[in-house]
Amino acid sequence: MRRTYALVSLLIGIPCVWQPHIQAGDLSSHLYNAWLVNQVSAGQLPGLYTVPQFTNVLFDHLLSFLMRHGSALIAEKVAVLLAVEVFFWGCFRLASVTADRPAWSAAPFLAIAAYGAVFRMGFFNFYLAVGICTWAIALVWQNNPRFRLLAIPLLALAYSAHSIAFLWAIGVLVYLLIARRVKPSHRYWLLIAGIACIAGVALFVEAYIRSRWATGLRIDALFGADQVLTYGLKYRFLEAALLCLFILLLVRRFETAAGVAEDLAFQLLLLNAAAVLCLPDAIWFPQYHVRFTYIAIRLSLLSTILLSLVIARVSLHPVEKAISGFLLVLFFAFTFVDERAINLVEQKMSQAIQTLPAGVRVIATVHDAGLYVPALQHLIDRVCIGRCWDFSNYEPPTAQFRLRARPGNPYVMTSVEDVLDLENTEYVWRNRDVQLYRLQPCHETKEFCMTLVQSGEKLANQQVDATPKWWKTR
Repeated sequence: MRRTYALVSLLIGIPCVWQPHIQAGDLSSHLYNAWLVNQVSAGQLPGLYTVPQFTNVLFDHLLSFLMRHGSALIAEKVAVLLAVEVFFWGCFRLASVTADRPAWSAAPFLAIAAYGAVFRMGFFNFYLAVGICTWAIALVWQNNPRFRLLAIPLLALAYSAHSIAFLWAIGVLVYLLIARRVKPSHRYWLLIAGIACIAGVALFVEAYIRSRWATGLRIDALFGADQVLTYGLKYRFLEAALLCLFILLLVRRFETAAGVAEDLAFQLLLLNAAAVLCLPDAIWFPQYHVRFTYIAIRLSLLSTILLSLVIARVSLHPVEKAISGFLLVLFFAFTFVDERAINLVEQKMSQAIQTLPAGVRVIATVHDAGLYVPALQHLIDRVCIGRCWDFSNYEPPTAQFRLRARPGNPYVMTSVEDVLDLENTEYVWRNRDVQLYRLQPCHETKEFCMTLVQSGEKLANQQVDATPKWWKTR
């Protein structure tokens, strides 16, 4: 059995090392800003400073530590590999505890979730927090008096990674502890009360907090099948197949065991589904200068985890094992091809940056409208480490991270509105005192060119075909 666990640990980590760089959206920004923080801590970069922060920082602290003792590449590989292992095995442990046996039937779906949309968005503080929370929930679920108190330091650690995952874990644990004191036949009332609380929170947010809801009824998010939507149309077919398999296994769970509706894992899945349907996709918190977004895709990841708890008790038929294995292999085959293509884009960006003098300010105005995740939005950040300054670096002006910038600094914009205009719409450059270079696609070639931005020039994103075109089109 130990060999099995060791082999799975090795296999689950392979996507972290099979390409020159891990392509995961905000990861490039996390790396770049961890490098900046180290520079600030060394007394360099006047105009930038750090503030004490107790949440949304764990992964960034890990990167800063690793980069002080090694290269950015090593820091990237080690930090992400650690996050993946914590996430996968935490989810696996929780599913095994709820099923009273090793949850190998759910392992393929947890592996897909480990490299799904939240991973590819690069939300690693949230991702790591969820992984730590699953370990904490498993300790309480197991209900061993000698070990369940260990959940407290784990939850504190999870809070330092991300407060939203921490609140989710607290909600799960409160429901679990109350449900254990209620007769199984009376848990329906507790479920109804939980759904009412979620609806009440949604109504409060709508009435008193600026927010935005996603359009349409997303059935795929209720089961977490949309976690596979990362790089293009081919993932839509994979999502449809995965959703069908999820529904089939859920039906089989009802057929093979009585009282599934009273099962705590199933009730938690229903509560999470209510959150997916009721809660907004973006909230403007007053302490931040920009909205907190992509709530639906984060809840979808939790759906995948909770669904895995429900189906972990199902003994898969050989055909079901073959289908789940095929979908797993197909997902990672697609991911390998697309990640290799995006690495090639990053390599071309690096070659273009090398044509400039060291220490210049740059922006990248490139995007690929055919990708479900914004894979190119912050790609320039990793390229700039030790070479240049990404003047559109979004972290300092948002006030969501530990690194901040004073007005007039020579390294980054301080207006979050300017950063958002540059990322999402169009921005007119009017600063005559700053020399700024723009990375954009060269005309009639697949390379990138660097041009000096002139005052009054309109800056808008330009289309780049990052992945193979016949797989990319939506």
